[in-house]
Amino acid sequence: MENLMETQKPEPLTPQKKKPKKMILAAFGPWIEEKCGAEYMIRDERVDCVANIDHIEPGRFAALYVMQSNDDLEVFELSNYYPSRTEAWEALQHDADTYPPEIFEDWVKQQYITDKSATVERLEL
Repeated sequence: MENLMETQKPEPLTPQKKKPKKMILAAFGPWIEEKCGAEYMIRDERVDCVANIDHIEPGRFAALYVMQSNDDLEVFELSNYYPSRTEAWEALQHDADTYPPEIFEDWVKQQYITDKSATVERLEL
């Protein structure tokens, strides 16, 4: 008969890395608004965003949009900065030029919009 009163050492638990949740289209707007105060608008099958980038270039605004592509969320950053929110929104409405799209998981690791500690050093050539 087994003695139930005997104390047994519990088996050690192996820590498991928590797999980050995959970003989805519906969550991107609220996420970027929380991270950097960006404004966003849901338009058709995409989310348009405008963010103040004073920490990178004073008085300028960055514009981008995200779209679902197969199983991934793709980020399209417009290739220009804008002197006002209005001009950034207009550029989004008129499908201004963008950099090549990046998968969200890659973009978020190298982007500067939500990183308020990012700085730019100007080089004179």
